[in-house]
Amino acid sequence: MASKLRFFVEKLSRRMVFSARLPRRFGRRKMFVSPANQLAIWKPGEAKFQAYLLGFAERFVRAGDVVWDFGANMGMFALPAATRAKFTLAVEPDPFNQLLLQRTRLANPDLAMDVMPVALSDKISVSQFAIPERGRSANRLVEAKTGSQMGGVRQIYSVMTVTADWLLSHFPKPDFVKIDVEGAELMILRGATKLINDVRPVIIVEMPNEHAQACAAIFAAANYLMFQSYVLVNPDHALSDITDVWDVLAIPREKLADYVGR
Repeated sequence: MASKLRFFVEKLSRRMVFSARLPRRFGRRKMFVSPANQLAIWKPGEAKFQAYLLGFAERFVRAGDVVWDFGANMGMFALPAATRAKFTLAVEPDPFNQLLLQRTRLANPDLAMDVMPVALSDKISVSQFAIPERGRSANRLVEAKTGSQMGGVRQIYSVMTVTADWLLSHFPKPDFVKIDVEGAELMILRGATKLINDVRPVIIVEMPNEHAQACAAIFAAANYLMFQSYVLVNPDHALSDITDVWDVLAIPREKLADYVGR
């Protein structure tokens, strides 16, 4: 019964858009949100925001940083990051969420934030993008072949895909990258050779088990150290196995000292 009620509320919420205010520590910035992405938007006050994303912005984004957000959704990380960073790029392939992000950007004209309406992959191409029956936070590229929380597919349409390395030719180089792409993370890392080996940003990536070993091998080969993202960085707690670690924090070895205790 509870699941049927939840599905009914999710369906009822698909077209709704509200304005919300970030917590005071982020300047009470205005953003546009929708329960079409997650039902937590119905909650009052700060409860509607994902605490771990706010925490990432507080712990890892410093004044003067450039931040890239892959899979920005409606901006729950991108906007808090933009209040601290020199420049923030929100990459989001879903047109519904692109409009939310653009409205948020226009509501904060003093922040250096841009929205790129593409998906990230390992090639510049055209791919198929699936919108789930449930919340749009589970949107994904069809070829990613994950998405147990989708509850079925509502719609599939074509999107442009680019690589992270391609973005380097068009936007400021990032100091910090967040990746939350519902199964496309391995494709993104494979298309980020220059980003990882030459630019060397700190990266947080949501990591399903299916791709954990392959992603860990890419980071290890580039001399990155991996940590659990939800605890303070301790050099003694670097991970060799990231299976079952949902959000992985990858830090270039030469930058580790700057992040200890954060």
